[in-house]
Amino acid sequence: MKAAFILLFSLIGTGALASDIYTFKNLEGNIMLSNRQPDEKKFTEIKKIKIDDSAYENWRYSCSKDRFNGQKSCSLNKAHSDVMVSIFGGRHSVYIGRNHFPRTQSAIKIDDNSPIYGYEGSSNTPQKVIEQMKKGKVAYTRYKEWPYEYNQDGETDLTGFAEKYDEMLEEYKKL
Repeated sequence: MKAAFILLFSLIGTGALASDIYTFKNLEGNIMLSNRQPDEKKFTEIKKIKIDDSAYENWRYSCSKDRFNGQKSCSLNKAHSDVMVSIFGGRHSVYIGRNHFPRTQSAIKIDDNSPIYGYEGSSNTPQKVIEQMKKGKVAYTRYKEWPYEYNQDGETDLTGFAEKYDEMLEEYKKL
């Protein structure tokens, strides 16, 4: 059972999310876990486990206060997304992507608005981006990731962003 739990955790933790995990027994009596149903007839399904992966699809924030200097910070992001919004020392920032190719431009485009550019992932006008994200439906991102110098394009659903952003601001004020 311990091995099955570790494997189940591995399937969830590595991004191989599915809405179901299937437990099978083969002809020799060995049990296996899979995130999809095998086509072969030599497996007998024992149990289907429903996974609530909605937590991976929602916006989440994290806040902290430095114990030494009292500096407050919060960040808001969505799993498997290239967009992060932060407040650090009262200043807002919007960060796109990761492991940027040195000295390259990055961009975010909310719905049909004009692209907003930045440098190595940091937006030049974070307040403008945040206001568009609060009203928008989809954020399109583009940056260049090291060691490749070609575009990495992403798309993030903005459903729930405005509410979580406001919650994060309230939490920041309480710190």
